Amino acid sequence: MKTYRHALLFLLLNLSLMTWTRSQETIVQDVEEIDLDDDIAMSDEDLTENDVSDETIVGKIDDLNKDEPIVEDIIEEGEEEVNSSEEIIQTGPFVDLFGPSLLSLSMVDETHAQIEAHNTNDALHGKSVVGLYFSADWCGPCREFTPELVKFYDKINSRRGNKDSFEIIFISRCRDENSFGQYFTHMNWLAMPFEEAAGQRGQLLSEKYKVQGIPTLVLLDDMGNTITTNARNQIPQDRTGIGFPWRNPKEEESITQIGPFVDLFGPSLLSLSMVDATHAQIEA
Repeated sequence: MKTYRHALLFLLLNLSLMTWTRSQETIVQDVEEIDLDDDIAMSDEDLTENDVSDETIVGKIDDLNKDEPIVEDIIEEGEEEVNSSEEIIQTGPFVDLFGPSLLSLSMVDETHAQIEAHNTNDALHGKSVVGLYFSADWCGPCREFTPELVKFYDKINSRRGNKDSFEIIFISRCRDENSFGQYFTHMNWLAMPFEEAAGQRGQLLSEKYKVQGIPTLVLLDDMGNTITTNARNQIPQDRTGIGFPWRNPKEEESITQIGPFVDLFGPSLLSLSMVDATHAQIEA
């Protein structure tokens, strides 16, 4: 009888356990179904809120493309700054005299001319004689002498063995830049920029070479030393240029030296030589 009761009790416990397990599975399934439905609902909401059409994407890409030229502009400006920082720092006697740049002029057509700037050292490289031509358009003697100087300049530079060895730099005494440009069209050599010629640099050159009137033509050698300050009067007397560049020993003795070493040490240096065991000789 006890065995029967025990078996019946065991059966009832098993049935209760199975019923409880099934109820738990149902609860878990319901919870999972609720979570899944919530996920789906949230995904739908997210998709609705964040939905981006193809046209919108293309529009955003176009907006990005519009920004690219700005970056390119910045890069180009940076390149210009780099290029400007890489500009050659020139030194030498002609740079000291004329500044870092000189101008040349070329005719585009009968009524238009183009002015270009050149580094001073490049423009005067290989020139054995450099002339400084002080002149102005309002000066009658200047307008008469300029065509004669053009012919003489071409004659010297066409000589065999001395081709293109003679250069002239126009130091303007014109009253304004427009007059300077118009007068420059009658020349086939270089010019100092008008603002330099009309400014302090031009004034210093006039004082240095004792320019009393115009036209004046000063000739320098390839080191910037004075050959003659009277070339304007030499040309009419020697139109073929037989005596060119008319070196004047007296003027060469009184040469005003220029250059970095002159600035550092002055116009002269001394040397010493022993005459005998007790006497020495100093020379400048």
